[in-house]
Amino acid sequence: MNYDLSWTSLNTKLRSSEDLSGGLSTALLELENHQRESGFIVDDLREIHRFVFNHPKKDYSFRVQLNPKRARRHDGTGILHPPRKETYLNNGCFLCRKNIEWQQEGRQVGFEIKTQSGDYNALMNPFPLMPNHVVLASQDHIPQEVKLLSENQQSKGLEELLEDLCELACRLPKHVGFYNGVGAGASIESHFHFQFFRRLPDIPNFPIEERSFTSSKDGRCPEFILDYPIHVLRWRGSISEVVSKACAWITQSIKESKIGKHRLTSNFIATSSKLGESVTLYFIPRDKEKQFWNGGKGIVGGLEILGELVMASDDERTLVEKDNIDYFFINTALSNVSTQFSNKNV
Repeated sequence: MNYDLSWTSLNTKLRSSEDLSGGLSTALLELENHQRESGFIVDDLREIHRFVFNHPKKDYSFRVQLNPKRARRHDGTGILHPPRKETYLNNGCFLCRKNIEWQQEGRQVGFEIKTQSGDYNALMNPFPLMPNHVVLASQDHIPQEVKLLSENQQSKGLEELLEDLCELACRLPKHVGFYNGVGAGASIESHFHFQFFRRLPDIPNFPIEERSFTSSKDGRCPEFILDYPIHVLRWRGSISEVVSKACAWITQSIKESKIGKHRLTSNFIATSSKLGESVTLYFIPRDKEKQFWNGGKGIVGGLEILGELVMASDDERTLVEKDNIDYFFINTALSNVSTQFSNKNV
């Protein structure tokens, strides 16, 4: 079947499921099944082993995901050079639909999603970290870096970014969504995207969600995490409240930061209540010069911020197999990327 017809046909089917059944979550589960059947998703997660490391005295934990197939993700799953007459768009960007058609030889098909602020294609991750691991890529080829930190006027503004992330989190209450900035885990820096994945049924909450936060001193200030190796801030409430307060606080803090704008980056993580009525937004300030948990290896992105280290290389697997990892090992590893660029309101 013609690729455009395949795309349209699948989108019609998924749109019907979204409207008549369980919302966006149901549509993305059907998309995942379709992409397994097409052969695009190459990892069924069966080889993943997950380990929980508890604090010896406190009710805290960290996790490690041993994921050997993840080490192959840089090899890609498609062809690198277009057949004759095909367009090599935006340096072969893997998130641009026109490239996806020839790169994946028709196997990868996306689901079009509209938010209040933007248009996205939901694309399944061929090397998933969690169930229903999906990339929500802007339909336009625009940079990943937020406009506050970029001179590129094509970049998304902070408010638009947060509105979309929080809206999608509320439409996917069983998922966790995140934005990785450039130098903070972003896999494709030239094309704006979020990532979402479904919570695990047996251990649905992440270590970051076990921790206490300070109370906000006034309605505008964030809550600050306590006793966690990474500096994390949090806002909770309706989408409009959270976005407004977070934008105001972050914008002012960037102006006062002693870290140069060329080094500043961030992670944002969004979750919602079970009914999607309220949102929790986590903001993690980052320094581009502090990307890794293990020297120059082991990049820290959204899942690691949540408290789950992904180990895929031979060296990392050896650490697990030789019992060289415990709670304090992970605590120290994550502390290597902690960045606090504002002390106000702590």
